[in-house]
Amino acid sequence: MNAIFALCLTALLTPASAQADKDIIKVNGTTIRQSEVMQRLWDRFGAETLDEMVDELLLRQAVAAKKISPEAAQIDRRLAKMRAQFSDEKVFESQLAEAGSSLDKLKKDITEGISRELLVVGERKLKVDDEELKSAFDSHKDELGTQEGVHLRHILVKTDAEAQEISKKIKVGADFKKLAAEKSLAPTGKINGGDYGFVTKGMLPPEIEQIAFALKPQEVRLVSSEKGVHILQALDRRPAAPAKFEAVKEDLRELLLQQKVKQALPEFVIELRKKADIQPQGR
Repeated sequence: MNAIFALCLTALLTPASAQADKDIIKVNGTTIRQSEVMQRLWDRFGAETLDEMVDELLLRQAVAAKKISPEAAQIDRRLAKMRAQFSDEKVFESQLAEAGSSLDKLKKDITEGISRELLVVGERKLKVDDEELKSAFDSHKDELGTQEGVHLRHILVKTDAEAQEISKKIKVGADFKKLAAEKSLAPTGKINGGDYGFVTKGMLPPEIEQIAFALKPQEVRLVSSEKGVHILQALDRRPAAPAKFEAVKEDLRELLLQQKVKQALPEFVIELRKKADIQPQGR
């Protein structure tokens, strides 16, 4: 532990902190106090967490000093890429909420991320030339193409009898989304009527994937698993398609530039630290 971290730890354990100490829990009559929890957290994560916070602050200060501000189109483009990974806006927002985030916080995080990238790109004069771009495309052409996909809907219930009953209703025209919202045990049923959007291979458990990719459009099949019985319906199929250079080159350029930023960032932050006035408080 270096001197800065040692001094910060001392600050945490001053009499003032001790006065604020309190019992957190009792186990068979033995108390665990707040100070003990803080000490354990500091021992495990303190130095690393403080390092991260210092680095983040130095980068924000450097961004502010250079008056770097991403264009709205850059932020919207990055956000759209994230949204595209989800079948619908409700699912996207639900996942954010589960992660303790929100759309506003995500936009802020994206803005800060792009700002840091622009800072390092500018300071290190990073770029991706056409030769690099073409080489990367040729090496990853298969990965950059559109994968085979199935637009899948899903309802999960406990028993085969219930699944059979719901399946019959769907086959005679019942509203799938309404049934999913009412009956499904899966979160997507309540959030967006069981609509997964287009799924590709590797996104589903193997026993479900095998059936899903064998479905014809509008076909309904049942699959049993440890969780219950899955009612699957394919709305549409999307064939695999090879990537076209002109269609993916800007996304690829952005990805390669991000990789260069990632490689250059540690040394750049070290330089910021050397120039910074970092003073531990609480002595």
